[in-house]
Amino acid sequence: MTGDVNIYMNDVDDPKVVEVEIMIAEPRSRAKGLGKESVLMMMAYAVTNLEIHTFYSQDWGIKHSFSQLIPQTVFQTGQVTLEYTVTTLHRAELLKLLEDVTIHTYSSDSPLDSLLLLRREAMA
Repeated sequence: MTGDVNIYMNDVDDPKVVEVEIMIAEPRSRAKGLGKESVLMMMAYAVTNLEIHTFYSQDWGIKHSFSQLIPQTVFQTGQVTLEYTVTTLHRAELLKLLEDVTIHTYSSDSPLDSLLLLRREAMA
């Protein structure tokens, strides 16, 4: 596993505001653009399927931090929080990213998918 990308719906007042987090665990996988690509794909998914309108991220000052992965012209920097409000233009740009993405839906009717689901349940 290279790492993971997560979104958290922490805002009780507005569930369409989410925190996005990236972690590239494998040192040899860092500084290759994988984090940026993964975060943008997660953001595109969230905008499309969850109707998210605002993303934020905590910048922990790590060498390859989120603030370095996404252009500063997109995020407005606070003390430790980066925020991205999805405008009509930003939404179109994120949705364009999905044109080259293959989405696989797991099905209990597929033997391979059933094995993946069983493995996932066993790991939980």
